[in-house]
Amino acid sequence: MQEMVIWALTLLVALSFTACAMAVEQESNKANGYLIDKWGKLFDIDDISHDGILSLEDPKAFLEQYKARDDLTDKQKKKIIKEMNRLWKVFFFTNKQELSKDDFIKMMKKRYESSTTTFIEMVRVFATDWCKLLDLDGDTFLSKNEFIMNLVAGKHKNTHIDEHFFYMYKPVNDRFPVDDFIESVVLFATEPDRSKPDTLLNGISEFE
Repeated sequence: MQEMVIWALTLLVALSFTACAMAVEQESNKANGYLIDKWGKLFDIDDISHDGILSLEDPKAFLEQYKARDDLTDKQKKKIIKEMNRLWKVFFFTNKQELSKDDFIKMMKKRYESSTTTFIEMVRVFATDWCKLLDLDGDTFLSKNEFIMNLVAGKHKNTHIDEHFFYMYKPVNDRFPVDDFIESVVLFATEPDRSKPDTLLNGISEFE
């Protein structure tokens, strides 16, 4: 009888620990205010037309800057345009053709809270494909020219701030690994812990 009581108590404690663990896991999937604020900043960056709405008109303004470059071949320009349009449709416009800031944040929150792991992987895939476009010479590094070209295309044209942003990534010989930028995008878009250093957030704050 005593053994049965001990076994029952052990089972009860185990179930209690399991329930607590599940509660912690579920709580960790809730997007906090810090993360939601960063998603708002992400919207502002991608709203290139500054009209408060994300649509396929925004990447057009971005791509016009690349089309105007004399140092890019027609093949490069066509690849950038095609792939950038694809990325925007896949990441932003799965259900709608336009998104307000509230729509965007609700979409990101739903994705994050449905499955944080899937959300992080989705952001990493997007950032990786995007950086393949920025890395024009395909050497797996972002040069100062490649990095600043991206900022200028997004209508950030303050040379001093653009260069300061670039040097936050601690380049060597005016370039740094593409993977460093990819991971900074992932951390910015998915990390709810404000104590962790966020290079991309710091850089974006320079434009505010």
